[in-house]
Amino acid sequence: MSALVFHGGLSKRMLDATVKALHDGELVIYPTDTVYGIGCDMKNGKALEKLNRLKNRPSNKPFSFICNNISEAAHYASISNAAHRVMKRFLPGPYTFILPGGSGIPKKMTSSEHTVGIRIPNHFITLELAKVFGSPIITTSVNVSGEQPVCAIGDLPPEFTSAVAVIIDGGPLENEPSTIIDFTEDDPKVEREGKGLAEIRPFLEFSPG
Repeated sequence: MSALVFHGGLSKRMLDATVKALHDGELVIYPTDTVYGIGCDMKNGKALEKLNRLKNRPSNKPFSFICNNISEAAHYASISNAAHRVMKRFLPGPYTFILPGGSGIPKKMTSSEHTVGIRIPNHFITLELAKVFGSPIITTSVNVSGEQPVCAIGDLPPEFTSAVAVIIDGGPLENEPSTIIDFTEDDPKVEREGKGLAEIRPFLEFSPG
């Protein structure tokens, strides 16, 4: 496969090509507010399997997904009042929120505890893509599982460039992952320290220890 590569920001041609690729069950690479992401249509099981193989990732490890806004996320996750207050203040932003899965979520998208990971990244290209596509998009970093993520299109491994239909070049990105916050219990817990932690920390009530 020879991927279509788009430079220079938003364009209708780029959006149309990427949305078509997603609908066709293809993989796409896009910029986020942290590192480059690779994803597919959340509801396409074959595309999910392809992504797992490419990343050498356990098939029972759930992916996070990108939503356009909190209202869309509420269709696929149960958002408590406490989680909603924090999400409303800090999203879009460099955070992944772990939440109880809702009834509309595909089985392959949840963990054994029926939880899901929600991302609303603060990147104009990715937000517009999610809006135009109209359905959640899988998001995971561009790297083989356990290796360093990609922060520039020029550093894409050849096995990734040959496996995707579209590559969106958003320029060099920061080499810092999203902060992961678990809101499945009464007290939120930081599961991974990453970008934006210092800003959000004062608004989280941590469990003892």
